[in-house]
Amino acid sequence: MIELGPLLLLRPLWLLAVPLALGLALLAARRADGLAPWRRVVSPQMLAFLRTRGWVDEATRDLRPLALGAAAVLLALGLSGPATRNRDAPAFRNLDVVMILLDLSPSVTETGALADAQAAVARLVDRHGTRPVALALYAGESFLVSVPSEETEQLGTVIGVLGPETMPLAGSRPDRALALARRTLADAGAERPDVVLVSDGGGLGPEALHEAGLLRADGATVSALRLTPRERPYGLAPPAEGALEALAGAGGGIVVPATAPEALADRLEARQAVSGAARARRSVLYTDHGRWLLGLACLALLPLFRRRSAA
Repeated sequence: MIELGPLLLLRPLWLLAVPLALGLALLAARRADGLAPWRRVVSPQMLAFLRTRGWVDEATRDLRPLALGAAAVLLALGLSGPATRNRDAPAFRNLDVVMILLDLSPSVTETGALADAQAAVARLVDRHGTRPVALALYAGESFLVSVPSEETEQLGTVIGVLGPETMPLAGSRPDRALALARRTLADAGAERPDVVLVSDGGGLGPEALHEAGLLRADGATVSALRLTPRERPYGLAPPAEGALEALAGAGGGIVVPATAPEALADRLEARQAVSGAARARRSVLYTDHGRWLLGLACLALLPLFRRRSAA
């Protein structure tokens, strides 16, 4: 959807058909000139002589290609969905939630990976579009920082002040964070939500995979941003190999590096406003004026149906 002041285009990709229709109409109109074949094989002087002798029919301008082109252009414009907002439309709560679970366990805060985590989360929040965003932090326990909200300005401040002393309990229990996400999304009545785990994969085990499966069964998708520690303190065990991939497999999502979160951000943008409920709400929120352009396209075709006179 594209906003052009008070006018919106609900299906803007149909505008790509406009130059194609114009090009085909001009090409057909050029070929409809009765003298076009002669001009390709006869010099202008010879053609003028043949016309004076009446041996060549005079060129006639066929308006049918132009009528077809005008109808095709109007049809494409109508299908693009020019619309205006309904002033009396009811207010709907956006339920297309993105919930971010940020790992603040020692394997992140004490290994130099926290800066990458903060930058990645900030990037996802900046590109949330119209989707509400919720944020939770976890280590040995999970804490909900923000319920789903479209007003995300305050999250930037929260993300910027996170540090090793933020969480009161050490440890790494992503299963509890996923359980918190499931409860939060259920309370919000979320539709097709996305859960994003920002972690190095520490603490992921059968319990976390079970929670990811429950989220997927509820209609959510679980993806992960992989953090890569710059250094690992003595005695801190590395995460299990392939743990994040297993989590994303159970949750139906993807895994991308936290230093390059664009692929996940693109995926989250592509998933917004594609549910059946969202399409149903669109018919209430907007008045589609494309039908009038389709009527004009039919009028443009009327010259094609005129009765020919008998010879």
